[in-house]
Amino acid sequence: MKNMKQLISLICLTAMSAVSLEAESTSAETPPNFLIIMVDDLSPEQFGCYGNQVNHTPNLDALAAGGVKFNTAWATPMCSPTRALLVTGRYPSRTGVWHNDLRLNCIKQTRWNWVSKHLTFPRVLREHGYRTAIVGNPMALGGSIYSKGVGFDEQCVRALTLQDVPEGSTFTGKFEGKYNFPGAKPVPARYWHPCVIRNGELMETTAEDFGPDLYAGFLIDFIKRNQDQPFLAYYPMNLVHDMAGGGIPTTPIDGIPGSNKGGSLQGLVEYIDILVGRLMDGLEAAGLRDNTIVIFTSDNGDSHGKKMHANEDGPRVPFIVNCPDLIQQRGATDELMEFSDIFPTLMEFSGASVPEGYELDGQSMVPFLTGASDTHREWITSYIATARMVRTKRWLLEDVDPVYGDPKGRLFDCGDAHLRSEYKDVTGSPEVLPIRKKLEKLLENNPWPDLSDPDVAAEVNSYDTMPYKHFVNGELVKKQNARK
Repeated sequence: MKNMKQLISLICLTAMSAVSLEAESTSAETPPNFLIIMVDDLSPEQFGCYGNQVNHTPNLDALAAGGVKFNTAWATPMCSPTRALLVTGRYPSRTGVWHNDLRLNCIKQTRWNWVSKHLTFPRVLREHGYRTAIVGNPMALGGSIYSKGVGFDEQCVRALTLQDVPEGSTFTGKFEGKYNFPGAKPVPARYWHPCVIRNGELMETTAEDFGPDLYAGFLIDFIKRNQDQPFLAYYPMNLVHDMAGGGIPTTPIDGIPGSNKGGSLQGLVEYIDILVGRLMDGLEAAGLRDNTIVIFTSDNGDSHGKKMHANEDGPRVPFIVNCPDLIQQRGATDELMEFSDIFPTLMEFSGASVPEGYELDGQSMVPFLTGASDTHREWITSYIATARMVRTKRWLLEDVDPVYGDPKGRLFDCGDAHLRSEYKDVTGSPEVLPIRKKLEKLLENNPWPDLSDPDVAAEVNSYDTMPYKHFVNGELVKKQNARK
């Protein structure tokens, strides 16, 4: 009898072990969800986890402490180049998107529709079985947000112009000012009483509706509806981008209905943190927090004094990754990352892949994020219009511009500092010539096109006429003479 009880016990233990192993195997095979939050026009120093002593950002601080916070992460200094880099994982030497108003390697039909030549990560994930959604700002996706080439199943986005309003519908909300372009028209509001398109239909909004709240609400509902299948939720926020014609909105904390003027940057930053907290609560309520990789970042540096600058302040952005079941709790790290790394990282985590022979320019962060490796990459690069920059952990080469400025740029010894203002300028030091040559060699990974090419020269000439140009050595580039 005793032997029989032992045998039964052994059989039960074996069965339980088998069930446990099967559960672990099933869990390991379940691909993670992705929530990518990208704010607009904010440098790292605006957040508490990056040292800000004024702005209250407890939700983001918790994400940073519980996951990985990159001290040095680079996007590009401007919105469209950053977004093109993010969705394709490819440098502008491939996509042609060097600046909002400087696009090379394209014809009229593909100037704004680069998904005809390049894959997007939403498309690849969608074809891999993910349910995909975009909320917020739909600009620079490379094609229509409704197209298979872009890859979103659902959309809840601001109307960039009245032309985006579905036929048969009339927007009766507020408008912003105009951008500084010939023939520019008032822009539909993005904040209070906004113009929002939800899955192809115009939402009815009122003066009490705040755009960012509508997007967060849609996203929380999307998460709840798709808790039984892997999903990608991409939230490029409108916050804190200035409105056309200027102005900063109030937030619901200041009162409802609010105003599209009279707000403060601090108020917007703190409301971003509130929205992040709501999204984390939504994941928790759906039971998905532990298996959802949350990425928080920005598209470029602050809009006044950093955005559009060809130095490190332009592309340097906050970058936080958090997922309790998958991401090692490292806190702050001095490892480098750039936006081209996001695409291959999503591919490796999800198990999706691009066709054989299709090249991406980034490196997967999975080994570093999961703790399999303590290093990520040796160098990062960025660009805006005709200017490029590159750095390693110690050395920074910036303002390299063969068209509007100095083709040699400026060289800095970064030491252990995390702020550009604390770096040492060694541009004229002969002893660092080997370092300069190494950095110049790295720039060749993203070569600037040959200006002797008539098509390139024509595009640069066209860029000369644009009102929003980039900055080199801290100064707005001046119009050049016409090129042959």
